[in-house]
Amino acid sequence: ITVREVERKMLSARGYEVDVAVDGMEAWNTVRANDYDLIVSDIDMPRMNGFELVENIKNDPNLRQLPVIIVSYKDREEDRIRGLEVGADYYLTKGSFKDETLINAVLDLIGEPEY
Repeated sequence: ITVREVERKMLSARGYEVDVAVDGMEAWNTVRANDYDLIVSDIDMPRMNGFELVENIKNDPNLRQLPVIIVSYKDREEDRIRGLEVGADYYLTKGSFKDETLINAVLDLIGEPEY
């Protein structure tokens, strides 16, 4: 099972409506064409990595206020710093799935889902 599927299931189970993109370019095209409350991105993606995706979102006047969480298996300080420098609101490691860290970050940024 892919990490994005784990994320989707976790968030959907809490009542959030979730769309999934298979790579960074699809995510970039989708985020510009639809309205979202939050983006959760990996770093390692084909066609556009997560740093580039976040940077594009934060440089776009129509999207710059959109909160972004990076979830990565890379637990290196330099990756965390770069993620925050390009504009991510949170940088979490994939180990965050073992507890409520991802859900707590989502709650902090956008609150409970609207039903």
